[in-house]
Amino acid sequence: MSTKIGIAGVGAIGSTVARALLKGIEGFELICAADINPPDEFDIPYVDFMQLAEQCDLIIECLPPDVVPSVTGEAFARGKDIILISSAALLIYPDILEQRKNAGSRIIIPSGALAGLDGVCALMHSGIKKSRILSTKQPTGFSGAPYVQQECIDLTCITKKTRLFKGNALEAAQGFPANVNVAATLSFAGIGPERTEVEIWADPDTETNTHEIIVKGTLSTIKVSVDNLPDPANPKTSILAAQSIISVLTNMKAPLAVL
Repeated sequence: MSTKIGIAGVGAIGSTVARALLKGIEGFELICAADINPPDEFDIPYVDFMQLAEQCDLIIECLPPDVVPSVTGEAFARGKDIILISSAALLIYPDILEQRKNAGSRIIIPSGALAGLDGVCALMHSGIKKSRILSTKQPTGFSGAPYVQQECIDLTCITKKTRLFKGNALEAAQGFPANVNVAATLSFAGIGPERTEVEIWADPDTETNTHEIIVKGTLSTIKVSVDNLPDPANPKTSILAAQSIISVLTNMKAPLAVL
């Protein structure tokens, strides 16, 4: 019997996931989606978040961070699991995790635009001393970020690679909610948002969204760098983010899974 899937948000990421599901992922069936401006591409019913949670076994979240609490609330009220790509929302709205404690739901966070999180999770069992991530994007990828507006940073005047921010994952989520799901995800895999160090860089000469992680443990040090092409439909995110959701679905019911 197939697991009934609903997608919350059919933008750049959600559309890619929808195409994969409609093409076919064994054990799953896309039955509906929710979006305030639904695309014409998909012949599926569009419903609100309450109906999405009622009709589906599993919800895939692909929303702006400020909308995430609306769909998680409906999912938790009905004991439904949710794949959450906007992990920064868990730092911005900590009530989401509090609500989940009273529900029978699971939150599944894909690796998104990162690699090496399996190693970070494994390293947690022997101890992590330091965790750090450096994210670099085109200046336009940070347009509209609260921190950029607060500090009156003119992104059009950046002519060389420039550090915009240095702090922890919790602070980064508040200042760059649409850009730092990678930092939030690393913090959940590792030593938490307050101890996960974050640097955000703008580089007008880069063609990729680049994320470098350095995690030092008692027994091992993990260093990973990923150069992602930005999604043409949304330069704040990387094409790999949608593919990571598809990978989660593929592994959930695969007879042989590499995790």
